[in-house]
Amino acid sequence: MTTIPVVIIGAGVVGCSIAHAMARRGRAPLVVDTQGEVGHGSTSASCGIVRRFYSTQTMIALAQESMGVWAEWAAHIGVDDPSGLARLERPGALFVLPRLDETVRTQVAWMKLLGVDVEILSADEIKSRHPFLRTRSQWPVKRPDDPEFYTEGAEAVGGGVFERDAGYVVSPQLATHNLRVAAEAAGASFRLGGAVRSISPRGARGGRFALTLDDGPSIDAEVVINAAGPHSTLVNALAGVALPIEIRPLRREVHAAANPVAAEGGSGGVPVVGDIDSGIYFRPEAGGRELIVGSLEPECDRLEWIDDPDDWNDAATVAGYERHLLRLMKRFPQIRLGRRRGLAALYDVTVQDWMPVLDRTDLPGYYVAVGTSGSSFKTAPLIGAILAELVDACEAGHDHDRSPLRMTLARTGFDLDIGFFSRLRAARPSSATVLG
Repeated sequence: MTTIPVVIIGAGVVGCSIAHAMARRGRAPLVVDTQGEVGHGSTSASCGIVRRFYSTQTMIALAQESMGVWAEWAAHIGVDDPSGLARLERPGALFVLPRLDETVRTQVAWMKLLGVDVEILSADEIKSRHPFLRTRSQWPVKRPDDPEFYTEGAEAVGGGVFERDAGYVVSPQLATHNLRVAAEAAGASFRLGGAVRSISPRGARGGRFALTLDDGPSIDAEVVINAAGPHSTLVNALAGVALPIEIRPLRREVHAAANPVAAEGGSGGVPVVGDIDSGIYFRPEAGGRELIVGSLEPECDRLEWIDDPDDWNDAATVAGYERHLLRLMKRFPQIRLGRRRGLAALYDVTVQDWMPVLDRTDLPGYYVAVGTSGSSFKTAPLIGAILAELVDACEAGHDHDRSPLRMTLARTGFDLDIGFFSRLRAARPSSATVLG
Protein backbone atom coordinates (compact mmCIF):
# COMPACT_ATOMS: atom_id res chain seq x y z
CA MET A 1 0.00 0.00 0.00
CA THR A 2 1.35 3.44 -0.90
CA THR A 3 1.50 6.41 1.42
CA ILE A 4 -1.75 8.40 1.40
CA PRO A 5 -1.26 12.16 0.94
CA VAL A 6 -3.91 13.22 3.48
CA VAL A 7 -5.94 11.30 6.05
CA ILE A 8 -8.93 13.16 7.52
CA ILE A 9 -10.28 11.76 10.78
CA GLY A 10 -14.00 12.51 10.98
CA ALA A 11 -16.70 12.22 8.32
CA GLY A 12 -19.08 14.89 9.58
CA VAL A 13 -19.89 17.96 7.53
CA VAL A 14 -16.54 19.57 8.43
CA GLY A 15 -14.45 16.52 7.53
CA CYS A 16 -16.33 15.96 4.29
CA SER A 17 -16.02 19.64 3.33
CA ILE A 18 -12.27 19.45 3.89
CA ALA A 19 -12.14 16.27 1.79
CA HIS A 20 -14.04 18.00 -1.01
CA ALA A 21 -11.69 21.01 -0.99
CA MET A 22 -8.57 18.83 -0.75
CA ALA A 23 -9.66 16.51 -3.55
CA ARG A 24 -10.31 19.47 -5.82
CA ARG A 25 -6.68 20.46 -5.25
CA GLY A 26 -5.46 17.00 -6.25
CA ARG A 27 -4.45 15.73 -2.79
CA ALA A 28 -6.72 12.61 -2.92
CA PRO A 29 -7.57 12.41 0.79
CA LEU A 30 -8.80 9.38 2.68
CA VAL A 31 -11.58 10.05 5.22
CA VAL A 32 -11.96 7.64 8.15
CA ASP A 33 -14.73 7.53 10.73
CA THR A 34 -16.18 5.13 13.30
CA GLN A 35 -19.69 5.64 11.90
CA GLY A 36 -20.91 3.54 9.00
CA GLU A 37 -21.92 6.53 6.90
CA VAL A 38 -20.97 10.20 6.63
CA GLY A 39 -22.83 12.74 8.72
CA HIS A 40 -24.05 10.17 11.25
CA GLY A 41 -22.40 11.75 14.30
CA SER A 42 -23.03 15.26 15.61
CA THR A 43 -23.86 16.52 12.11
CA SER A 44 -27.00 14.38 12.04
CA ALA A 45 -28.30 16.32 15.07
CA SER A 46 -27.54 19.76 13.62
CA CYS A 47 -30.43 22.17 13.13
CA GLY A 48 -28.67 23.38 9.98
CA ILE A 49 -29.32 27.07 10.70
CA VAL A 50 -27.56 29.45 8.31
CA ARG A 51 -27.27 33.03 9.60
CA ARG A 52 -24.69 35.81 9.86
CA PHE A 53 -25.35 37.33 13.33
CA TYR A 54 -22.00 36.78 15.07
CA SER A 55 -19.91 38.68 17.61
CA THR A 56 -16.95 39.40 15.31
CA GLN A 57 -16.55 40.77 11.81
CA THR A 58 -14.45 37.75 10.80
CA MET A 59 -17.18 35.26 11.70
CA ILE A 60 -19.83 37.41 10.03
CA ALA A 61 -17.71 37.41 6.85
CA LEU A 62 -17.17 33.65 7.03
CA ALA A 63 -20.90 33.05 7.47
CA GLN A 64 -21.85 35.48 4.69
CA GLU A 65 -19.40 33.86 2.28
CA SER A 66 -20.75 30.43 3.21
CA MET A 67 -24.32 31.63 2.70
CA GLY A 68 -23.43 32.23 -0.94
CA VAL A 69 -22.25 28.63 -1.20
CA TRP A 70 -25.41 27.21 0.38
CA ALA A 71 -27.51 29.35 -1.95
CA GLU A 72 -25.66 27.84 -4.94
CA TRP A 73 -25.28 24.34 -3.53
CA ALA A 74 -25.75 22.46 -6.78
CA ALA A 75 -22.92 24.44 -8.39
CA HIS A 76 -20.69 23.89 -5.36
CA ILE A 77 -21.25 20.13 -5.44
CA GLY A 78 -20.92 19.99 -9.22
CA VAL A 79 -22.01 16.35 -9.61
CA ASP A 80 -25.24 14.40 -9.42
CA ASP A 81 -26.04 12.72 -6.13
CA PRO A 82 -28.69 9.98 -6.60
CA SER A 83 -29.91 10.75 -3.06
CA GLY A 84 -30.80 14.31 -4.11
CA LEU A 85 -29.39 17.65 -2.99
CA ALA A 86 -29.77 19.45 0.31
CA ARG A 87 -32.02 22.50 0.12
CA LEU A 88 -31.72 25.94 1.70
CA GLU A 89 -35.01 27.28 3.08
CA ARG A 90 -34.97 31.05 3.69
CA PRO A 91 -37.78 32.23 6.00
CA GLY A 92 -35.48 34.84 7.54
CA ALA A 93 -33.88 34.87 10.98
CA LEU A 94 -35.00 37.05 13.90
CA PHE A 95 -32.78 37.62 16.92
CA VAL A 96 -34.79 38.83 19.93
CA LEU A 97 -32.62 40.92 22.23
CA PRO A 98 -33.07 42.14 25.81
CA ARG A 99 -31.44 45.41 24.76
CA LEU A 100 -30.25 47.19 21.64
CA ASP A 101 -26.86 48.60 22.56
CA GLU A 102 -23.82 49.86 20.71
CA THR A 103 -22.40 46.34 20.46
CA VAL A 104 -25.47 45.16 18.55
CA ARG A 105 -25.44 48.23 16.31
CA THR A 106 -21.79 47.59 15.50
CA GLN A 107 -22.56 43.98 14.58
CA VAL A 108 -25.35 45.11 12.28
CA ALA A 109 -23.07 47.71 10.68
CA TRP A 110 -20.50 44.98 9.96
CA MET A 111 -23.24 42.79 8.47
CA LYS A 112 -24.43 45.57 6.17
CA LEU A 113 -20.86 46.33 5.11
CA LEU A 114 -20.50 42.68 4.03
CA GLY A 115 -23.74 42.74 2.05
CA VAL A 116 -26.13 41.09 4.51
CA ASP A 117 -29.78 42.09 4.08
CA VAL A 118 -30.40 43.00 7.70
CA GLU A 119 -32.37 45.52 9.78
CA ILE A 120 -32.95 46.45 13.39
CA LEU A 121 -36.53 46.09 14.62
CA SER A 122 -38.28 47.64 17.62
CA ALA A 123 -40.40 45.48 19.90
CA ASP A 124 -43.51 46.92 18.25
CA GLU A 125 -42.19 46.01 14.80
CA ILE A 126 -41.51 42.46 15.96
CA LYS A 127 -45.09 42.20 17.22
CA SER A 128 -46.53 43.68 14.02
CA ARG A 129 -44.66 41.25 11.78
CA HIS A 130 -45.01 38.20 14.00
CA PRO A 131 -48.18 38.65 16.08
CA PHE A 132 -47.89 35.12 17.49
CA LEU A 133 -44.77 36.19 19.44
CA ARG A 134 -45.14 37.82 22.85
CA THR A 135 -42.71 40.70 23.22
CA ARG A 136 -42.55 41.03 27.01
CA SER A 137 -38.96 40.64 28.17
CA GLN A 138 -37.98 37.44 29.97
CA TRP A 139 -34.58 38.84 30.91
CA PRO A 140 -32.66 37.72 32.86
CA VAL A 141 -33.42 34.17 31.78
CA LYS A 142 -34.68 31.94 34.58
CA ARG A 143 -35.09 28.20 35.04
CA PRO A 144 -38.63 26.75 35.30
CA ASP A 145 -37.98 25.82 38.94
CA ASP A 146 -37.28 29.48 39.79
CA PRO A 147 -40.27 30.94 41.74
CA GLU A 148 -40.16 34.00 39.46
CA PHE A 149 -40.13 32.03 36.18
CA TYR A 150 -43.82 32.72 35.50
CA THR A 151 -43.74 36.35 36.57
CA GLU A 152 -44.69 38.61 33.67
CA GLY A 153 -41.96 41.06 32.68
CA ALA A 154 -43.00 44.70 32.97
CA GLU A 155 -40.93 45.86 30.00
CA ALA A 156 -40.83 44.89 26.35
CA VAL A 157 -37.76 43.31 24.79
CA GLY A 158 -35.16 45.77 23.62
CA GLY A 159 -35.82 44.92 19.98
CA GLY A 160 -34.47 42.57 17.36
CA VAL A 161 -32.16 42.01 14.45
CA PHE A 162 -33.73 40.51 11.35
CA GLU A 163 -31.82 38.84 8.49
CA ARG A 164 -34.30 38.68 5.63
CA ASP A 165 -32.62 35.92 3.62
CA ALA A 166 -31.30 33.67 6.42
CA GLY A 167 -32.73 30.24 7.05
CA TYR A 168 -31.75 26.61 7.41
CA VAL A 169 -30.56 23.68 5.34
CA VAL A 170 -33.06 20.85 5.00
CA SER A 171 -31.16 17.70 6.03
CA PRO A 172 -27.60 18.41 7.19
CA GLN A 173 -26.95 14.69 6.78
CA LEU A 174 -27.92 14.85 3.10
CA ALA A 175 -25.68 17.90 2.64
CA THR A 176 -22.80 15.87 4.08
CA HIS A 177 -23.60 13.00 1.70
CA ASN A 178 -23.54 15.49 -1.18
CA LEU A 179 -20.03 16.54 -0.12
CA ARG A 180 -18.94 12.90 0.01
CA VAL A 181 -20.19 12.22 -3.52
CA ALA A 182 -18.47 15.35 -4.82
CA ALA A 183 -15.24 14.54 -2.98
CA GLU A 184 -15.20 10.98 -4.33
CA ALA A 185 -15.75 12.27 -7.85
CA ALA A 186 -12.65 14.45 -7.39
CA GLY A 187 -10.48 11.59 -6.08
CA ALA A 188 -11.20 11.24 -2.35
CA SER A 189 -11.92 7.89 -0.73
CA PHE A 190 -13.73 6.89 2.46
CA ARG A 191 -13.09 4.14 5.02
CA LEU A 192 -16.03 4.05 7.40
CA GLY A 193 -17.04 1.92 10.34
CA GLY A 194 -13.63 1.64 12.01
CA ALA A 195 -12.07 3.64 14.84
CA VAL A 196 -8.52 4.99 14.76
CA ARG A 197 -6.59 3.23 17.55
CA SER A 198 -3.14 4.77 17.19
CA ILE A 199 -1.30 7.54 15.36
CA SER A 200 2.46 7.04 15.26
CA PRO A 201 5.26 8.97 13.56
CA ARG A 202 7.22 7.41 10.70
CA GLY A 203 5.02 5.06 8.75
CA ALA A 204 6.41 1.74 7.56
CA ARG A 205 6.41 2.87 3.94
CA GLY A 206 8.06 6.22 4.47
CA GLY A 207 5.11 8.40 5.39
CA ARG A 208 5.25 10.76 8.34
CA PHE A 209 2.43 8.94 10.16
CA ALA A 210 1.22 5.38 10.64
CA LEU A 211 -2.43 5.03 11.68
CA THR A 212 -3.92 1.79 12.89
CA LEU A 213 -7.68 1.19 12.72
CA ASP A 214 -9.65 -1.57 14.38
CA ASP A 215 -10.98 -2.90 11.08
CA GLY A 216 -7.90 -3.56 8.97
CA PRO A 217 -4.24 -2.92 8.17
CA SER A 218 -2.41 0.25 9.15
CA ILE A 219 -2.35 3.35 6.97
CA ASP A 220 0.68 5.44 6.08
CA ALA A 221 -0.02 9.17 5.65
CA GLU A 222 1.94 12.30 4.92
CA VAL A 223 -0.66 14.62 6.49
CA VAL A 224 -3.31 13.99 9.16
CA ILE A 225 -6.25 16.34 9.78
CA ASN A 226 -8.27 15.94 12.96
CA ALA A 227 -11.92 16.79 12.25
CA ALA A 228 -13.29 14.33 14.78
CA GLY A 229 -15.78 16.64 16.50
CA PRO A 230 -16.49 15.62 20.10
CA HIS A 231 -13.76 12.96 19.83
CA SER A 232 -11.15 15.48 18.68
CA THR A 233 -9.32 15.72 22.02
CA LEU A 234 -9.04 11.92 22.20
CA VAL A 235 -7.64 11.84 18.66
CA ASN A 236 -5.11 14.53 19.58
CA ALA A 237 -4.00 12.39 22.50
CA LEU A 238 -3.39 9.44 20.16
CA ALA A 239 -0.98 11.65 18.20
CA GLY A 240 0.65 13.05 21.34
CA VAL A 241 -0.69 16.53 20.53
CA ALA A 242 -1.83 18.88 23.32
CA LEU A 243 -3.40 22.15 22.18
CA PRO A 244 -2.86 25.26 24.31
CA ILE A 245 -6.59 25.94 24.13
CA GLU A 246 -9.22 23.88 25.93
CA ILE A 247 -11.75 21.92 23.87
CA ARG A 248 -14.42 19.77 25.52
CA PRO A 249 -17.53 17.82 24.50
CA LEU A 250 -20.77 19.43 25.65
CA ARG A 251 -24.07 17.55 25.82
CA ARG A 252 -27.04 19.36 24.26
CA GLU A 253 -30.71 18.58 23.68
CA VAL A 254 -33.10 19.65 20.93
CA HIS A 255 -36.86 19.09 21.13
CA ALA A 256 -39.85 19.28 18.80
CA ALA A 257 -43.35 20.75 19.14
CA ALA A 258 -46.33 21.18 16.85
CA ASN A 259 -46.41 24.56 15.11
CA PRO A 260 -49.78 26.09 16.10
CA VAL A 261 -49.75 28.71 13.30
CA ALA A 262 -48.69 26.41 10.46
CA ALA A 263 -50.51 27.16 7.23
CA GLU A 264 -51.19 24.76 4.39
CA GLY A 265 -47.78 24.00 2.90
CA GLY A 266 -45.99 26.58 5.05
CA SER A 267 -44.84 27.61 8.51
CA GLY A 268 -47.37 30.40 9.07
CA GLY A 269 -44.64 33.01 8.85
CA VAL A 270 -42.42 31.59 11.61
CA PRO A 271 -38.79 32.51 10.87
CA VAL A 272 -35.69 31.08 12.47
CA VAL A 273 -35.64 32.74 15.90
CA GLY A 274 -32.61 33.24 18.13
CA ASP A 275 -34.35 34.37 21.29
CA ILE A 276 -31.48 35.63 23.40
CA ASP A 277 -33.98 37.27 25.75
CA SER A 278 -35.49 33.83 26.57
CA GLY A 279 -32.37 31.67 26.22
CA ILE A 280 -33.62 29.51 23.33
CA TYR A 281 -33.61 29.24 19.55
CA PHE A 282 -36.24 27.66 17.34
CA ARG A 283 -37.06 27.16 13.69
CA PRO A 284 -39.68 25.53 11.44
CA GLU A 285 -39.34 21.83 10.65
CA ALA A 286 -41.23 19.17 8.70
CA GLY A 287 -42.49 21.59 6.07
CA GLY A 288 -43.49 24.09 8.77
CA ARG A 289 -45.81 21.73 10.66
CA GLU A 290 -43.40 21.52 13.58
CA LEU A 291 -40.87 23.65 15.41
CA ILE A 292 -37.57 22.45 16.80
CA VAL A 293 -36.17 24.25 19.82
CA GLY A 294 -32.76 24.25 21.50
CA SER A 295 -30.83 26.21 24.11
CA LEU A 296 -28.68 29.34 23.86
CA GLU A 297 -26.87 28.39 27.08
CA PRO A 298 -28.24 31.10 29.41
CA GLU A 299 -26.18 31.71 32.53
CA CYS A 300 -28.76 30.12 34.81
CA ASP A 301 -28.40 26.69 33.13
CA ARG A 302 -25.66 24.29 34.12
CA LEU A 303 -23.60 23.21 31.11
CA GLU A 304 -23.28 19.43 30.79
CA TRP A 305 -19.60 18.88 30.01
CA ILE A 306 -18.78 15.29 29.09
CA ASP A 307 -15.56 13.54 30.13
CA ASP A 308 -15.91 10.58 27.76
CA PRO A 309 -17.65 11.07 24.36
CA ASP A 310 -18.14 7.29 24.21
CA ASP A 311 -19.96 7.16 27.56
CA TRP A 312 -22.80 9.65 28.01
CA ASN A 313 -26.60 9.79 28.15
CA ASP A 314 -27.71 10.07 24.52
CA ALA A 315 -31.44 10.10 25.36
CA ALA A 316 -33.40 13.34 25.55
CA THR A 317 -34.76 14.02 29.03
CA VAL A 318 -38.08 15.15 30.47
CA ALA A 319 -36.31 18.00 32.26
CA GLY A 320 -34.73 19.20 29.02
CA TYR A 321 -38.03 19.02 27.16
CA GLU A 322 -39.90 20.99 29.82
CA ARG A 323 -37.15 23.61 30.13
CA HIS A 324 -37.10 24.24 26.35
CA LEU A 325 -40.84 24.09 25.79
CA LEU A 326 -41.83 26.22 28.79
CA ARG A 327 -39.42 28.94 27.67
CA LEU A 328 -40.82 28.66 24.15
CA MET A 329 -44.41 28.94 25.46
CA LYS A 330 -43.60 32.22 27.22
CA ARG A 331 -42.49 33.70 23.91
CA PHE A 332 -45.00 31.82 21.72
CA PRO A 333 -48.12 31.39 23.91
CA GLN A 334 -50.02 29.20 21.42
CA ILE A 335 -47.48 26.40 21.87
CA ARG A 336 -48.71 23.42 23.88
CA LEU A 337 -46.89 20.59 25.61
CA GLY A 338 -47.52 17.32 23.80
CA ARG A 339 -45.87 14.02 23.10
CA ARG A 340 -42.25 14.39 24.10
CA ARG A 341 -39.92 14.22 21.11
CA GLY A 342 -36.28 15.18 21.06
CA LEU A 343 -32.68 14.08 20.81
CA ALA A 344 -29.37 14.60 22.56
CA ALA A 345 -26.03 15.20 20.87
CA LEU A 346 -22.55 16.48 21.62
CA TYR A 347 -20.94 19.76 20.65
CA ASP A 348 -17.16 20.08 20.32
CA VAL A 349 -16.66 23.35 22.22
CA THR A 350 -13.69 25.70 22.41
CA VAL A 351 -14.30 26.66 26.02
CA GLN A 352 -12.72 30.13 26.03
CA ASP A 353 -14.69 31.66 23.14
CA TRP A 354 -16.78 29.06 21.24
CA MET A 355 -14.83 29.81 18.04
CA PRO A 356 -13.29 27.05 15.90
CA VAL A 357 -9.62 26.15 15.90
CA LEU A 358 -8.43 25.75 12.30
CA ASP A 359 -4.68 25.43 12.46
CA ARG A 360 -1.45 23.50 12.16
CA THR A 361 0.00 22.06 15.37
CA ASP A 362 3.47 21.68 16.85
CA LEU A 363 3.61 18.21 15.25
CA PRO A 364 4.64 18.72 11.60
CA GLY A 365 2.01 17.45 9.20
CA TYR A 366 -0.75 17.26 11.84
CA TYR A 367 -3.60 19.77 11.51
CA VAL A 368 -6.86 20.42 13.37
CA ALA A 369 -10.34 21.60 12.48
CA VAL A 370 -11.86 21.34 15.93
CA GLY A 371 -13.82 23.25 18.56
CA THR A 372 -16.60 23.92 16.08
CA SER A 373 -19.01 24.53 18.99
CA GLY A 374 -22.27 23.59 17.31
CA SER A 375 -22.33 26.61 15.01
CA SER A 376 -19.97 25.55 12.24
CA PHE A 377 -22.41 23.68 10.02
CA LYS A 378 -23.21 27.00 8.37
CA THR A 379 -19.54 27.80 7.75
CA ALA A 380 -18.42 24.26 6.82
CA PRO A 381 -17.99 25.10 3.10
CA LEU A 382 -15.43 27.77 3.97
CA ILE A 383 -13.76 25.67 6.68
CA GLY A 384 -12.93 23.16 3.95
CA ALA A 385 -11.34 25.89 1.82
CA ILE A 386 -9.38 27.27 4.80
CA LEU A 387 -7.88 23.89 5.70
CA ALA A 388 -6.96 23.20 2.08
CA GLU A 389 -5.20 26.57 1.86
CA LEU A 390 -3.48 26.04 5.20
CA VAL A 391 -2.19 22.56 4.38
CA ASP A 392 -0.91 23.59 0.96
CA ALA A 393 0.99 26.56 2.39
CA CYS A 394 2.43 24.86 5.48
CA GLU A 395 3.47 21.74 3.58
CA ALA A 396 5.32 24.04 1.19
CA GLY A 397 7.26 25.48 4.13
CA HIS A 398 5.21 28.51 5.22
CA ASP A 399 5.41 29.36 8.94
CA HIS A 400 1.77 30.08 9.73
CA ASP A 401 2.48 30.71 13.41
CA ARG A 402 4.95 33.48 12.64
CA SER A 403 3.17 34.89 9.58
CA PRO A 404 -0.55 33.95 9.53
CA LEU A 405 -2.01 33.20 6.13
CA ARG A 406 -4.65 35.42 4.57
CA MET A 407 -7.38 34.63 2.03
CA THR A 408 -9.50 36.99 -0.01
CA LEU A 409 -13.05 35.62 0.05
CA ALA A 410 -14.46 35.43 -3.46
CA ARG A 411 -18.02 36.65 -2.84
CA THR A 412 -17.53 39.32 -0.18
CA GLY A 413 -13.97 40.40 -0.99
CA PHE A 414 -13.20 40.15 2.74
CA ASP A 415 -9.51 39.84 3.64
CA LEU A 416 -9.64 36.82 5.95
CA ASP A 417 -6.82 36.43 8.48
CA ILE A 418 -6.66 32.66 9.04
CA GLY A 419 -4.67 33.39 12.19
CA PHE A 420 -8.02 34.38 13.74
CA PHE A 421 -8.57 30.63 14.24
CA SER A 422 -5.12 29.94 15.72
CA ARG A 423 -4.64 27.47 18.54
CA LEU A 424 -2.33 30.11 20.11
CA ARG A 425 -4.88 32.92 20.25
CA ALA A 426 -6.18 34.84 23.20
CA ALA A 427 -9.95 34.56 23.73
CA ARG A 428 -11.95 36.26 20.98
CA PRO A 429 -14.91 38.52 21.83
CA SER A 430 -17.99 36.32 21.66
CA SER A 431 -21.32 35.49 23.25
CA ALA A 432 -19.71 32.33 24.75
CA THR A 433 -22.71 30.41 23.41
CA VAL A 434 -23.68 28.62 20.21
CA LEU A 435 -24.37 32.06 18.71
CA GLY A 436 -20.61 32.67 18.61
